[in-house]
Amino acid sequence: MSPIMASKNNRNKKNVRPDPKRIKRQKLHKAYYSAANVLWQLNEKSGSLNSLMNRFTGDKCIKMIYALAVKVLKNRDIIEQIKTKLPDFDTNTLNSYLIEILIAELLFGEKSFLKYRRKDEVQYVIENQQKITDHYANVKNSAKDNVSIDRKNPWIRYIRINYLKNSKSELMEKLKKLGFIHKAYNNNGEKISFDQFKALASSLNNDEFIFDYHFDDVFVFNDESTKKLIELYENGSIAMQDKSSLLAIEAMKLEVNMIIMDACAAPGMKTAAIASRLNNKCTIYANDKDKKRFNDMKILLSRNGVKFKSLTQEFTQIDPIKYPDLDILLLDPSCSGSGINRRLEYNNLSIDNQYHNDNVTKRCENLAKFQLAILQSALSFNAKRIVYCTCSKYQIENENVIHQLFELNPDINYEIIDPMPEWPYRGQGDYPFSSLCLRADYENTMTNGFFCCVLQRKHLESHDVDNDGKIESDNKNNNNDDETESKTPKKNKKSRKSSTAANFIITKYM
Repeated sequence: MSPIMASKNNRNKKNVRPDPKRIKRQKLHKAYYSAANVLWQLNEKSGSLNSLMNRFTGDKCIKMIYALAVKVLKNRDIIEQIKTKLPDFDTNTLNSYLIEILIAELLFGEKSFLKYRRKDEVQYVIENQQKITDHYANVKNSAKDNVSIDRKNPWIRYIRINYLKNSKSELMEKLKKLGFIHKAYNNNGEKISFDQFKALASSLNNDEFIFDYHFDDVFVFNDESTKKLIELYENGSIAMQDKSSLLAIEAMKLEVNMIIMDACAAPGMKTAAIASRLNNKCTIYANDKDKKRFNDMKILLSRNGVKFKSLTQEFTQIDPIKYPDLDILLLDPSCSGSGINRRLEYNNLSIDNQYHNDNVTKRCENLAKFQLAILQSALSFNAKRIVYCTCSKYQIENENVIHQLFELNPDINYEIIDPMPEWPYRGQGDYPFSSLCLRADYENTMTNGFFCCVLQRKHLESHDVDNDGKIESDNKNNNNDDETESKTPKKNKKSRKSSTAANFIITKYM
C-alpha cells in the first residue's frame, strides 16, 4: 500500500497518534511542537532525552523545548490520572502529546498558551480547564502512593566536567557567576559515608552543588538547576551525563597514549568522557553502524572538542587484524534500556513489571543473543581489556550473557577482574564472578540502572599492568587527528599473540 493510501486509512482509525511533525502551526510557539516531537520519539524509543535534545543544538528555543518536555516527564503520572477524567478526543485530529504539554503548562507553567485559542488542542484544554484543575487538586490530596516517584524521590542531576574546554577551577568560577554555591562536605578531614552523601545530594537547593563521592570530574545538582546549566552544556563546558555510565570509563584504568575502540559509540558520551580524562592524548576509534546516530554523535563530539577516528561498520564485520594493538575495547551494545529512569517515565509499565510482559521478555531474549554475538566477536581482537556494559537492569542481558560467553569458550584467554573494589553495588545471580561485576540503580546508588563487567587478557607481561590495575600502553607516539569514515590505522609490524578465541564462529542475530 502506498504511503498516501495508508495515510487515508489511518485517518479513519480512532486512537492513532499522529506524527507531531505533520501538525500545522497556528501561532502557538514552535517550541511546543518541537517538545511534542521529543515526547513522541521518547515513546517510540528513538533515543534518550539527552540524545534527542542534541538535535536542537544551536536552536534559540532549546531551553524552552527542554523545559516543556521535562515538565511532562516529571509529572507524567499526575497528567495520566487527569487525562482519564477528561472527555475522549479523536487522536487523528488532536495531538495527545501536545495536549499533555498544555496540561503541564496549565498546572505547573506560565499558561502563556491560553491566548492562542484558534489551536484545537488549546481549545480542548481551555474547555476542560476547570476539570483539569479540580482533578489535580484531588490528586494532590490523594494517598502518596498515587503521586509520581519524582515527587517522593527528587531526581538529582550529574554534570561531568569537560576538561577539553575548562579545568575544574575554571568551571567552578563559571558556576559562581551563574549564582551557584558549592556545598562542601568531609569537613575536618572526616569522610562521610555514601549513605550520608546520598542524603546530602537529595537535599540540595536549586542554587547548590556538591562534588561527587566517587568521581573527581563529576558535580551533583538539584534536577531543577538544569535550565541554568544549558549555556554551559551548549558551549561544551559540561556534559549532562549520568554517573552510572562513568563506571565503564573508570573500569578502563585509562593511561595516556592508549589505543581504544568504542565499538558501539553513539551517542558518544563515553567517547567524550575518555577524551576528556586523557586530554585527547590517546587514539579513539568511535564506531557505530547507524549513520544517523553516528552523524548526531559527530555533532556532540565536535562541540566537546574530541579528537577521534571514525568508523561506521557492523562491529562483527570489522577485521581485527587491522587493529592489532588495542589496549581497551569498549562494548556498549543495544539493550532494553530498562535502567534509564527518565526514559521509563513515559512508559505505562512499571520498572518491576516490564520484564513480565511477553513482548519485553522476547525482546530481551533476542537482545541477549545479539549481545553474546558482540562479545564473541570481541574476543578475536585480543585487546588487553574488554569492558562490557549495558544500561539494562535485567540479568538476562548482563550476568547471563557473561556466563554464556565462558560456557561457550572454556579456553577463553580472558579473566574477569574487579575494576573498582570500593563500589558498593555488585552483580546479581549466584555466578562465581557476580561479585566482580559492577551494578548501579536509583535505589542503591542514586543513578540510572547500569551493569559493567571487565575481561582482562590473561598472561599480560608484568610491565603491562601496574599495582593499581592500570594497563601500561606500548604506544609512545599518538596521532589524534579526526579521520573520515572507515579509515584504518597503519599496521604494526610487531607480531601479536593469537587469541584462543580467534577462530570462533560468529553468529549474527537480527
